[in-house]
Amino acid sequence: MPAHLLDDDPRAVGRYRLIGRLGEGGQGVVYLGESPSGERVAVKVLKTADAAARGRFAREMRAAQQVAPFCTAAVLDSSADGETPYVVSEFIDGPSLQQRVLARGPLRGGELQRLAVNMASALAAIHGAGIVHRDLKPANVLLGPDGPRVVDFGIARAVDAETHTQLVGTPAYFAPEWLEGHPPTDRSDVFAWAGTIVYAATGRPPFGPATSIPATMHRIANGEPDLAGVPEALLPLLTECLAKDPARRPSARDLMVRLVDPSANTGPALANTSPGASADTGPGAPPRRRRGLAAGLAAGAAAIAIVAVAATVAVLTHGPDDPSPETGRTGTAKGSGNTAQSTPTTQAGGSGPAARVPAGFGGTWTGTVTQRDGLTLGDSSTRVTIKLTEGATDGTSDYDDWGCHDTLIIKQASPTLAEFQETPKNANGKLGFCVGGTLLLRKVADGLEYTSPGIGTTSGILRRSG
Repeated sequence: MPAHLLDDDPRAVGRYRLIGRLGEGGQGVVYLGESPSGERVAVKVLKTADAAARGRFAREMRAAQQVAPFCTAAVLDSSADGETPYVVSEFIDGPSLQQRVLARGPLRGGELQRLAVNMASALAAIHGAGIVHRDLKPANVLLGPDGPRVVDFGIARAVDAETHTQLVGTPAYFAPEWLEGHPPTDRSDVFAWAGTIVYAATGRPPFGPATSIPATMHRIANGEPDLAGVPEALLPLLTECLAKDPARRPSARDLMVRLVDPSANTGPALANTSPGASADTGPGAPPRRRRGLAAGLAAGAAAIAIVAVAATVAVLTHGPDDPSPETGRTGTAKGSGNTAQSTPTTQAGGSGPAARVPAGFGGTWTGTVTQRDGLTLGDSSTRVTIKLTEGATDGTSDYDDWGCHDTLIIKQASPTLAEFQETPKNANGKLGFCVGGTLLLRKVADGLEYTSPGIGTTSGILRRSG
């Protein structure tokens, strides 16, 4: 139940009548409110009112309203124009994950697995809208009657300093790069996801109790996480997500897919893979990652994944130090038959020479690629144009019918096979989210064979057009 309003609390904010207090933290005060139609909502009034914060708040809330609400608390309204900025979101009638663990102990079995899947799905949706959460933690997971929800995405960015020197959030779940002065990214959220799951499974943060902020930061930057008590099935993925180097962590979408499909391989994408090898078998198989588009997912690819596993949990961000507004492409790559030189001879990021576009791969390549139905979707095709320069380390890919325009960075290469990391220039395409991932190009007799593993494999043949 909400607490009574204090004497100096407002009785209304914008169009919303305030009924009681849900909590107060460093960012603002959260009230239980009522919309003009009588619907119960959560109203968070920010404490900051400077012009820079208002501008950031308005931008973040516009993006937040585009986040698919299947595993988040939907942002319903916001304003940066009044005496103080405020945001209105779905009211979730349930405790936070932190409160649940404190009251009843760690989560076990299916309850923990559902939490992990749905938190990852929530992050995939949030990142798909171009938002970095920045403050994912157990206190920001509300366990409502229909499952958990993630909340407060975008709020921390709105009140953060323009110079990014102010750390807004909870230190026990900060990623190492943030502590070193780098702005948090989507991979920082993945680090916080892992820390939150460790807490849910064990009742403690992965780097020990927050005895002091300096001690906590030192352990995160230099120590190894304590994963004792974490179910064995989650250990490899949690270890990867808690890597000090953010480049070694998966994206939220990759994380979601690997949780839904335990057979997804996490090994090097090209090592020990022959041209005709299946992408979902063998120790060196490519990891399952979506290429450039969650094609046709107007409701969000993560939502489909949840339907596929009958999971309904969503994560919410809320806690005593910062109350939330909502308290209370896999398959078999077509082989060319040429087994020579399939192992990469150059690697990006290793001690040898940096990987570069191999001879014979340069030029403009066009063709039609099809994303096969990996869950409950129909197949989707598009004309793609890939531009590469021999000896370069990058390139571009454009998907006409999907409206996705991506950059390519070569990761590994051999004379017959090249692996690229694909990163969208635009978050939303014509049919759904534009999503980065792994792209494999293999030389075949009539051009280049295109394969991108993920929930539904995207594949096709490209021919030189310039």
